[in-house]
Amino acid sequence: MPSSSSDKPRKKHSASSLSYRSAQNASYRQVDEKHSRKKDRTDRSTDRQNDEAFRDGGSVDSLKSEARKRRGCLGRILLPLILLVLILFVLFVLFLRSSFGQIEKYDLDLSEVVVNDKDDNMEDYQTIALFGVDSQDNEIKDTGSRTDTIIIASINKSSKAVRLMSIYRDTYVSIDGDYDKINAAYSYGGPEQAINTINRNLDLNITDFATVNFKALADAVDILGGIELTIKSDKELENLNDYIGNMNKINGGDSPTFDETGTHTFDGNQAVAYSRIRYMEGGDHERANHQRLVVEGIISKVKRQPWKLKALADTVIPECKTSFSTSDMTALAMGLLRYNIEDSQAYPFDSVDVRYGGIYYGFPLSVSSNVIQAHEYLYGTKDYEPTEELGRISDKVEAVTDDLGY
Repeated sequence: MPSSSSDKPRKKHSASSLSYRSAQNASYRQVDEKHSRKKDRTDRSTDRQNDEAFRDGGSVDSLKSEARKRRGCLGRILLPLILLVLILFVLFVLFLRSSFGQIEKYDLDLSEVVVNDKDDNMEDYQTIALFGVDSQDNEIKDTGSRTDTIIIASINKSSKAVRLMSIYRDTYVSIDGDYDKINAAYSYGGPEQAINTINRNLDLNITDFATVNFKALADAVDILGGIELTIKSDKELENLNDYIGNMNKINGGDSPTFDETGTHTFDGNQAVAYSRIRYMEGGDHERANHQRLVVEGIISKVKRQPWKLKALADTVIPECKTSFSTSDMTALAMGLLRYNIEDSQAYPFDSVDVRYGGIYYGFPLSVSSNVIQAHEYLYGTKDYEPTEELGRISDKVEAVTDDLGY
């Protein structure tokens, strides 16, 4: 008759084969399968180490002591490295601040600037006006220079996503009730007039700007080792080479012309010339597109070469004018590596280019519908309702386009 399990002889364990864990009180908690497998592997590894320690005449306490020594040694190595990184970071910020101290500050008279805060979504963004002035002597004057480039940058404060929106320089707008090209606003009344004009004609709330001249842009590209741009047609190639000669005279230098279309690495004078081409298919529209491509190329290169930020600041900053404080500029520079240019467009989205009174303008069709689209593009606002003032501007521009047959 088979014996019961209780009758079976039990195997006797010697004290030397017992794990030290067997003497500890067990405690249990629910774990997932992955954690259980990992814990099991760790326990087996620890048991092997303990067994080896016992065989070698050591103890568990000695093992723990050795582990603490190793951790202490690692800490002594890592701590100086962390401190070194922090010191270098602080020095880098201080270096940048010293560079930004060289910029020409402009105290914007906000009493002369109208802001429109009807779009609540604008609170989640920082909106900046970027101006490139058409100055043959490379001086940034408060008035008297037309803006060759106008770019609105909206920066999402949380995600740091950036959207760029060029404004065509020939766009027909209200400048304090008088109608003219938008590039004339800066010439008539400096940054206040330029920002005020943008805010009133697009229902924006801009209170900060940066203005650069031709040389600042060229120097930035040269410091970064050039940027890649594409020449798409023979006509574009011909006009580009003409502008390269003009930039060599304005900025100095002997940048060579190009022999063929295609993608090339552009130096500073060549890149500025590329952003200034006018007489080609697409006219002002294509010119604005070129300007955005140059800006995107510069930002992309800076992100890949952050160690050049100091040299860039030292060279370019003195050639700029801005309303930003030194702290604001430092914060923007330190966040540059996080910025991501999500998209770039041009305003007006729907327009017609035609002569009116013997002068060539770009007319929005209509102002209200273009502004609604601009707010959706810059801030994600759906079905934005323009202000009453913008409605009056839109009616005025629409009356002119109706007369012109559009």
